Amino acid sequence: MLHGIYTPLSGALAQERVLEIIANNLANVNTTAFKGDTISFKLLESEPEKNYASPLPPANFKVDMREYMPFKGNEIAFVGIADIDRDRSQGPAVETKDSSDMMLEGEGLFAIQTQDGVRYTRSGDFKISPDGVLMTSSGHPVMGERGNIFVRSNSFEVNPRGEIYQDGELVDRIKVFEFSDQKQLERTGDNNFFFAGPDSERTVAENTSVRQGYIEGSNVNAIKNLTAMIIAHRSFEAYQKAISNYDKMLEKGSNSIGEVRA
Repeated sequence: MLHGIYTPLSGALAQERVLEIIANNLANVNTTAFKGDTISFKLLESEPEKNYASPLPPANFKVDMREYMPFKGNEIAFVGIADIDRDRSQGPAVETKDSSDMMLEGEGLFAIQTQDGVRYTRSGDFKISPDGVLMTSSGHPVMGERGNIFVRSNSFEVNPRGEIYQDGELVDRIKVFEFSDQKQLERTGDNNFFFAGPDSERTVAENTSVRQGYIEGSNVNAIKNLTAMIIAHRSFEAYQKAISNYDKMLEKGSNSIGEVRA
């Protein structure tokens, strides 16, 4: 009976992670170019005599279930997290008519220079610094083929290839990259990504175009996520009730069944 409590426990932990993902999606429903996350599960079947050294769900999900139970292969009868995937669908185009705002149509990302090195972002709500440098809203320079991009004023044009022209002269071309393995892009906060894969999987974008005077909206569907949050919350409550029932049965077994009767 003791092992049976692991099944609802694993379900509750999985639903807790679902709620975290949905809450993060909803918090960024108005964040420029934000891409929502989705989560999937898998059934973990028993493997007799196997001892699991790594936590389930995986360590990068920041949940170490070894704190809750010992893992033995023949004790496993529960659900685990299979994957957390990013929804890469295109967000809506929002017209701003600001020449420094740009959106990407395709799967490419802008390259920006930060204190921690090169990062990548879809957020194109750029601004011009007092020194004439094209920067993100957080103050990170947008990278061009010649380094930092310098413009004398907001009067410049950007074509779909990312080439910036001012007074009829080519200033620079914005660096936009595509990645063959998008799963290697890790969120680093501030709507930026770090690419953990090899350089061979990063190429100059050929299938992504730049659109000036627009920004990309978040692709999070608020209604869909709110509905999913209600379902996850109800499921979490059901698992909690099942765990409570198991606890009551164990208490009954300890205090009543073993009672010595005269």
